[in-house]
Amino acid sequence: MTMRVLLMAEACNPTWTSVPLVGYNFARALSEHPDLQVTLVSHVRNQSALESDAIADTARLVFVNNEWIAKPLFKLGSIVRGGKSLGWTTNMAINWPAYIAFERQAYKTLKEELECGGYDLVHRITPVSPTMPSPMAKWTDVPMLIGPLNGGLPWPSEYPELRKKEREWLVPVRNAYQKLPYYRSSYRRLAGVVAGSRHTATETPLDFSGEKFYMPENGIDPAKFQIADGWTAPTERFRFVSVGRLVPYKGFHLTVAAMARSAALQNCDLTIIGDGPERERLQQLAAELELSDRVRFAGWMPQEELAAELRDSQAFVFPSLREFGGGVVLEAMASGLPSIIVNYGGPAELVTPQTGFALELQHEDALVRELCVSMETLVGDHGMCERMADAALHSVRSQHTWSAKADQMTRIYRQVLGGTSHRERMQPTSSTGASQQLVNV
Repeated sequence: MTMRVLLMAEACNPTWTSVPLVGYNFARALSEHPDLQVTLVSHVRNQSALESDAIADTARLVFVNNEWIAKPLFKLGSIVRGGKSLGWTTNMAINWPAYIAFERQAYKTLKEELECGGYDLVHRITPVSPTMPSPMAKWTDVPMLIGPLNGGLPWPSEYPELRKKEREWLVPVRNAYQKLPYYRSSYRRLAGVVAGSRHTATETPLDFSGEKFYMPENGIDPAKFQIADGWTAPTERFRFVSVGRLVPYKGFHLTVAAMARSAALQNCDLTIIGDGPERERLQQLAAELELSDRVRFAGWMPQEELAAELRDSQAFVFPSLREFGGGVVLEAMASGLPSIIVNYGGPAELVTPQTGFALELQHEDALVRELCVSMETLVGDHGMCERMADAALHSVRSQHTWSAKADQMTRIYRQVLGGTSHRERMQPTSSTGASQQLVNV
């Protein structure tokens, strides 16, 4: 039986990155699923990109214009945060009124369809933050699901300076979101919640009585990001690669410091793909450690170029100290790379002992030492690199393509709509060492 699904994705754009791209990829994959009939509601800022995309042929598109409040709040947020790269907690707090206005206008637009049985299920894909309520759950009797949700990972106590550098001034009062309008009523009425990480699952209110599921929110589109055939051996020097915004908590400085500690690593190359406020400091650090001829700063790249750059490298190193999802980790795995990550947050739910190294979160000197050892191990054992690459590629193909995630989400829809008396529960644990398997679907 075909399910009629109203997808809500305020942030949903195939030409952008981060959450808007996740929202688009989920919506696109779901709209192409043979068991679903999809109506997608998004913000008017995404209209041009979505109407010119193939999703316009597979989903009915509805756009909401709340720029009367969203635009001034966006400008205010940029001023308060000192730009667009830092202060994400502040950003979510400032944009709370704009999102509530988005859902209110979406409800008014589709009220008649919602009341007349036009949809079997409402699913909010974005925003992914667990701090943002969905008043739609209170306003309609149609079963509603939100997620995958991700966020709220505590700042690591081993690095107390990070929160200040990231301008996360509101962290001490973050839990105040639970007192805001619509939060408690949302969870009282929601039929289901999909957690994108084990930690976020622990933030679901105790009085929530709906279904709980687990699914990391990031995925791979093989049509846009080519999946490698296997590991690429070095033709000259062994090359490490790292990708992300150049901000303090991403830990790029740790990788550069690790290379300086080892004669073997000083004979390797490191390519850092991305840009941000830390770029100048990182370039100075590489110069001070006499690694300027080994560390290349490539800036941002289109997806096709990024995929090629990853496939031509030998290992992915990403010691981010506080990472929610880790989409770049999946891209590295899809490129046939063994990964070195920190065992804290989203990357640790993607990388297993078969696909890479998960280093324990610890103070900087000890972490740099362990990072150095892991990097040296991969340089010296190409057989291990090949085995880890094969395992990573198998994981991506079987679980982390967007089509695979659409299948998983469709099963979640059926379970939610089935009204089963047996409610499958996730047993939330800390994010450390968590499995990436979809739970009880």
